[in-house]
Amino acid sequence: MGKGGEKDDCPPRAAFKGSPKKRWVVDGVSYDLTPFLAKHPGGPDFLLWSANRDISIAVHTYHKDPERTVLPLLRRYRCEEPPVKSVKRLMGVPQFLLPPRFDAVTDTPSYDWGPGTFLADLVKEMARPAVARAVEAADAAFDRHALILLFMYGVIVSAWLSCVLRPSVAAIALILLRTALAGAGHSFVHRPKSPWGALFDFNYVGHCTTAVDGHALLHHGYTQTEADVKRGFFGGMMGVARAYRVPIHTLHKLGHVVTGCLVRQVDLQLERDAEEHQGVEDLKRALGLGNWAHVGFWAVHVCLRVELYVAWRQGLRWSWLFQFIGSLWLNTLLVVSSHDFDDLGDESERDWAVFQLAETHDMSITGWPRLDCWLSAGLAPHRAHHLLPYQRSAYANIASEPAIRRVCERRGIAWDPPKGLGSEILPVVFRRLFAPACDPATREALYADAVAEHASWRQLAYCVSYVGAGVCGIGSI
Repeated sequence: MGKGGEKDDCPPRAAFKGSPKKRWVVDGVSYDLTPFLAKHPGGPDFLLWSANRDISIAVHTYHKDPERTVLPLLRRYRCEEPPVKSVKRLMGVPQFLLPPRFDAVTDTPSYDWGPGTFLADLVKEMARPAVARAVEAADAAFDRHALILLFMYGVIVSAWLSCVLRPSVAAIALILLRTALAGAGHSFVHRPKSPWGALFDFNYVGHCTTAVDGHALLHHGYTQTEADVKRGFFGGMMGVARAYRVPIHTLHKLGHVVTGCLVRQVDLQLERDAEEHQGVEDLKRALGLGNWAHVGFWAVHVCLRVELYVAWRQGLRWSWLFQFIGSLWLNTLLVVSSHDFDDLGDESERDWAVFQLAETHDMSITGWPRLDCWLSAGLAPHRAHHLLPYQRSAYANIASEPAIRRVCERRGIAWDPPKGLGSEILPVVFRRLFAPACDPATREALYADAVAEHASWRQLAYCVSYVGAGVCGIGSI
């Protein structure tokens, strides 16, 4: 099923009415994994987010040996429903993140997972004892360095809010530390049941709870295809007139910081509770406090709001705004620079790992891989990260690069050097950021000229609604 796959022998979607039951599709077969939710070693969140989707890519890429470990286990949960009945058209995500008329049954790609694929060869290479030891040591070093950075963050914030450290120095230090901690969270989001994924939110850009789905599952699985929700990251702001875009998006994200992310989190937890427990029995369950990942979310977001309150009370308003705007826009530009989102990948490529190599690039800032890892919010070693999404840290991605390059050499695939952030990446990003206002879905121009773009009542109404959406938690990633 899907693009490039064989046609399913099942009735058309219109023949099925009503909301589908929770089902998961793997390699063209439907499964009812509801009894397995509590047993899933990675915790229930990954499965709950991906209910009523084709999860073939996640099964084959987040498990080192799915043929031996996962697929035999799935057989006991097999059901006879046609896959087309099991899959939600929009995969359970908002329409504005996907192209118009998107249908997951026909518009998601399918890939080959046989023994001769790039990923199969890479898994064998990664299993070599020397490589495995290097990756394990890299993970341990990454955890130590992340802990040191978190400690430094606590020291800087304490010195700043107690007026011991100059506000300008503190603001610059916080921009760098927030970016680095978001890089740590970027890796931790890929780990099962980890509360440390909440560090992803320290840069004011992300929302770690939805990142489990939007980033780890939908972006990594469907990079540069119509199902890649990260392609819509710039979406909402692109409807804003170019001269208003930066200040209006800043206000939109300020709304997220003040109330939006909290509203979105409670809404998600109430929705999840209604699905799993048929009613909210207590506040602990409604807020997700029985789940360590959600505990991490609340810890980080309470911290962010206490910082804001104390900074305002201490007369550090401008310092707080400077570090907020700096952190927000540095990390926004880093996120958007991680792929060439303007163009879709080659849909004829059936080898998933080869497709990932073609559609991702590494990033260089200083030329020192581990330092670049922190300065880029974890996006510098990007190709290895996409080929091995189950890895636990960006340092592991760096340690894995020699093994990946050996497989590339055997297959005659060129390994492109990292792109320079300032010289190659940001000029392209800035051209897109300040392009004329366009429809987020179709990318067609909304106005005939610059005067109409900036002076219409339609534009004013859109700006107001966009800021309001931030306050309500709409648009967080």
